[in-house]
Parts: sequence; structure tokens; C-alpha cells
Amino acid sequence: MFNGKFQRNLKKMNTNKYLPNLTPLRGIAALLTVLFHVDIVLSVFGGQLVDAKVSSILNRMYLMVDFFFVLSGFILCYVYSKNFVGVVKVQAFKKFTIARFARVYPLHLFSLLLTTLFLFLLHQWGAKVSPILDARNSVYSFITNLFLLHSMNLHQWFTFTHASWSISTEWWMYMLFPFLVGPFMKLSKAGRFVILALCIAGYLVIGYVLVPLVQVPDASFRRVVPFSLNVAYQFGFLRCLFGFVIGMMVYTGYKQDWCKQLFSSGYTFLVLVAGLALCLHFAALDVVTVLFFPCILLAAAYGNQKLNTILASKPLQRLGDWSFSIYLIHQPFLYQAVALMANPDKTGIAIPKMTMLVSWSACVIFVVFILFISYLSYRFIEVPARNFINGKWGKQKAHVASV
Repeated sequence: MFNGKFQRNLKKMNTNKYLPNLTPLRGIAALLTVLFHVDIVLSVFGGQLVDAKVSSILNRMYLMVDFFFVLSGFILCYVYSKNFVGVVKVQAFKKFTIARFARVYPLHLFSLLLTTLFLFLLHQWGAKVSPILDARNSVYSFITNLFLLHSMNLHQWFTFTHASWSISTEWWMYMLFPFLVGPFMKLSKAGRFVILALCIAGYLVIGYVLVPLVQVPDASFRRVVPFSLNVAYQFGFLRCLFGFVIGMMVYTGYKQDWCKQLFSSGYTFLVLVAGLALCLHFAALDVVTVLFFPCILLAAAYGNQKLNTILASKPLQRLGDWSFSIYLIHQPFLYQAVALMANPDKTGIAIPKMTMLVSWSACVIFVVFILFISYLSYRFIEVPARNFINGKWGKQKAHVASV
């Protein structure tokens, strides 16, 4: 994520050129994740944004998290790989860890506390809270959330801010990343092909072996699509690992100008996006769908005049800047909306019939509200906290290039 103020700082710290095209992609993925969660909530009350009998496109938007993982692997290599090509030095690892902590933890902590507050107030109010939201929230799970351990096979369901499961897995991937850089940068073409093949095999293991093993509080909670990659609080780290490593492979390709003439064509980018949409629409195997992500990422990184102009537009850049807030902050407020809709006896508000029009109207209102809240969160929580932590312990100004 970038903005103009921090671009100059990035250039001073890294000789790599600025890649503004990647920022909007993260924002779009975050927004699609919100639509996925809104659609789930609406379905509880008889509504829907897209008829699942007509298209599976929204039902498969959980895969946007896998795009985040691929993007993270690429960007971390792009920004930090030069620091870890040789022996991983203590000072370099410390600065990297502080920078990543400053990037993800303040907002994670804020969303955790906000979710806890909202749930506490709902219980004090005597409202009915869906067990889907509250089945595994406890002092123990609060502690695991504090230490970003909550998606490391310690629970049988999501806890507190459900979306933060991916932050938990990414954090531990960050800790592994510096030790992967050196070996990965030395890989031959054959070695990179083998690693990619192993990642694809890993995805297949998730879909065909691990998904049936996912534990849930009871049978009514089991919503995992068979043969999918939709594992999170259990086995989510493996899902993160494979996507992250693929992102690192994309970086080596970008650095060596793999198929640059082909991928820098705007037509190629459009064909890839269309292919991704068709895979989502027809519910293709997740492993097939996910393989579009590294190709789209590479095409966007190369860019071309028309694509660069579109992705550099201010609205899309701002959407990318706010993407982390959009991803984490929407859930606490969505929980509140669910509670209000589920307790008409206390609110006195009758729920209208959830037609397609009503569903989309509610969704648009919610998205506009979340965009505003995310702007505030980004400006008054994310950036100040990042600057403070990096300035005090990392001895550098926070830059917004890192995902």
C-alpha cells in the first residue's frame, strides 16, 4: 500500500522502483472479501447478493485471502530480499520484525478489542448472539489472539475477529521468510519448477486430505466446500505457506522479466481477469482458480500504459491504502448488524423481506460506511501507530509499500 507522502521514503530505503499497480489489487480483494461476508450474513436472513444457483462467484470469494498470500510473498521479496540474501543477521531480522509488527499488530489489536467490546455490550444488553460468531470466544482464545496464535491449530472454530485468522498465519510466515530468501534466490529454473509443483501438490493435499479433517463445534457449522482450500483456524498456515512461496516465485520471475512482452499486454491482463471470473462463476477447483493469481500479479507488476493509468487513479490507490482496515474492521461492525437484525424484540425494528434489491441496498450502505470507517482507521490508527513503532524501535519512518 502506498501514498505520495511515503513514496519518497521508500525510494530512499530501496532502489527498486515504485509499483503502484499492486496497491489497488489488494483493495479490490479486500472489498470482495467484504461482499463475501455480507452475502453470508444476508443468507441467514433469507437474502442474497447473487443467486448461488445462477453463479458461484460470491461463494468462492474466500479465495481472495489466497491472493493476499501470493501478493505478500511477492512484495516482501521485492522490498526486503536484499537484506537476507546472505546470512540472516540479527540486526536485519530485528528491523524486519519490528517493521512487520508495526504493519499488522496495531490494527489487529484494535479490531480484537473492538470485537470484544461489541460482544460484551451485546451480552450485557441481553441480545441473542449467533453461536457462529461466539462459539469459541473465551479468555483462552483472547490470549491466543493477542499472541497471533489463534490460527495455528489451537481452536475448533473462528474466534473474535474471524478474518484475523490470516493475520495469524502471515505473522508466522513473516518469521520464516528471512530464512527462505537466500535458498530461494539460488534456485535454478528446474528448482523453481519443483517448488511450484510442490505448492500445487500442497494445495491438493489441503483440498483432498485436510479439509475433511477440519474440526467444528457441531455438524451445523460445517460449511467447508469439499475439495476446496477453505481452511483457516486449522491448517491455515499451510494455505498461507503455499501462496506465499508462489508469490516469492513470481518475484524471481518478475526480476528476470519472465514472458514480459506477453504479460505486459493489457489484453493478457483482461484475459486473466476474465479467466479468474469464469473459474469463480463455475466453481472450478480452487487450485485451478488460485493459479490465476500469480499470473494476474505478474501482469499488473509489469503494467502497460493504459493499465497503469487506470490503476494509478486516486480512488483505486486510496482503496488499496485502506485495504487492511477494510479487511479487519468490517467484521466487528458486521457482527453488530447481525445482532441488531437477530433481535427485533429489543430493537423494535422489523426486518423487511430480503429481496435482491433490499439485499443490495443494505450491502451498499454497509460498504460505504465501512469505507469511511476504514479511512478513519487508516489515518488515525494504522499510519500513526506504524510511524510510532518504527520510529521508536525500528529507527526508520514507516513506509506503506509493505503489505
